[in-house]
Amino acid sequence: MDKIKVLLVDDHDGFINAALRHLRRLDWLDVVGTAGNGLEAIAQSEALRPDVVLMDLAMPEMGGLQAARLIKAQDDPPYIVIASHFDDAEHREHATRAGADNFVSKLSYIQEVMQILESLRHPQGQPGAQS
Repeated sequence: MDKIKVLLVDDHDGFINAALRHLRRLDWLDVVGTAGNGLEAIAQSEALRPDVVLMDLAMPEMGGLQAARLIKAQDDPPYIVIASHFDDAEHREHATRAGADNFVSKLSYIQEVMQILESLRHPQGQPGAQS
């Protein structure tokens, strides 16, 4: 994979902008688009074909869980990471059931997301690491 293509999904512009500041520093990553809710995320995922979708759990119109289910139904779906301030076993379980590949706390977002992106960049011979 040349560059990892990422779609950022969150209903708070400030959060998107903070994430963009960090992610744009990486020469091996390309933020191909942003979305403000699950409906936009589905459309952007279909149009932009990202490798990874970093998506908020709770958003207006459609949240991350429902959007994850629908994005995972697309042909060759991206790796989905759900982010939330609600970091507990119940929310992690809901994200997994919705088809998310990973879950991160918004309190340690950049650190956790960077570990996930690095592992996708260097799968270390793990077959299907990008499901």
